[in-house]
Amino acid sequence: MIKDNNKPLFHPTFGSRPAQIVGRTQVIEDFAQGLREPIGSRERCRFYIGQRGMGKTALLLELADVAAEMDYVTASVTAYSGMNEDIIETVQRNGAKYIVEQKRKITGASGGALGFSFGLTFSDEVREQYGFRAKLAMLCDELERHGKGLLILVDEATTSEEMRQLAITYQHLVGEEKNIAIVMAGLPHAVSGVLNDSVLTFLNRAYKSNLGPIKISEIKSYYTEAFKKLGLEIKESDISKAAEATKGFPYMMQLVGYYIMKKNNSAVDIDEIVNEAKEDMVSNVFEPILRPLSDNDREFLVAMAVDEKTSKISAICKRLGKSNSYIQPYRARMIEAGIIEAPRTGEVVFAVPYLAEYLRANQLEKSAVIV
Repeated sequence: MIKDNNKPLFHPTFGSRPAQIVGRTQVIEDFAQGLREPIGSRERCRFYIGQRGMGKTALLLELADVAAEMDYVTASVTAYSGMNEDIIETVQRNGAKYIVEQKRKITGASGGALGFSFGLTFSDEVREQYGFRAKLAMLCDELERHGKGLLILVDEATTSEEMRQLAITYQHLVGEEKNIAIVMAGLPHAVSGVLNDSVLTFLNRAYKSNLGPIKISEIKSYYTEAFKKLGLEIKESDISKAAEATKGFPYMMQLVGYYIMKKNNSAVDIDEIVNEAKEDMVSNVFEPILRPLSDNDREFLVAMAVDEKTSKISAICKRLGKSNSYIQPYRARMIEAGIIEAPRTGEVVFAVPYLAEYLRANQLEKSAVIV
């Protein structure tokens, strides 16, 4: 059943959240169970990995609400310069309502949970003389005094000095038995960089979840209920066709549903709707995926796109006039980036729906050859 939370049923905008997160029930339940685990459990440190359009940001927003219901104060940030200062400020803002705002004697480090002038606002001494780790530890202690834990959510996780500082601080606070948990989400290659960072090897013990396609049956069920709620009498055959067209891709699911909703009538042309959605996929998914790739990476993908479904590595080698050993680094890089998958030895398929179709239609860098 769709939640009655006043959010739009379809909201295909990055960084936003629709009325319901479809197809991630088990992911959300596993996260909630992780928060119930003892302090220090690997279940309290999680990575969600997925290509652009897989619903990572929307999922984090949902997890923040789940955690809030479990007595956690949450701080949601995007990985960027200044994020750790933002974490401190967000915890203070979101946690203030749980703290009795009373004047405290400023006692510095020896004061334990003290060091706050009122609520969760630090005293001048703490603000000026203490660093990120000490401040976060003090916030954890004060929240725990009021029966609250702390959850930090980091979107677009990538390797940086601040990411290192946050991860190391988390490790130390867990060692000090603070009631803290952390969830990070990012693109496959970015998360790989974090996990392979020589300073952050301990993060490899974290729970990792690859966000894959949603079951078509779940999309169909959501469409059926959503259109009924909107007063649209869409034929069951059209609902099935629309659900199949999404190929289980969350962003495509939102786009197709949004364009059907926008028509605001029951006589819709699903093929027309899908084509409109594909146009949005070009600018919002395909181009951002392809932009950072080298010409050689793109040419590998174009050689793959010749095939309607599965591509054999031997066929790609033949098309490009290159040996298997020469092709392997490109294959590995595209798998790490989450653009392709390897269902069987010697075979690859596109992980992003309609990308192969887009490449065939545009023949990107068609005169280029891997050199």
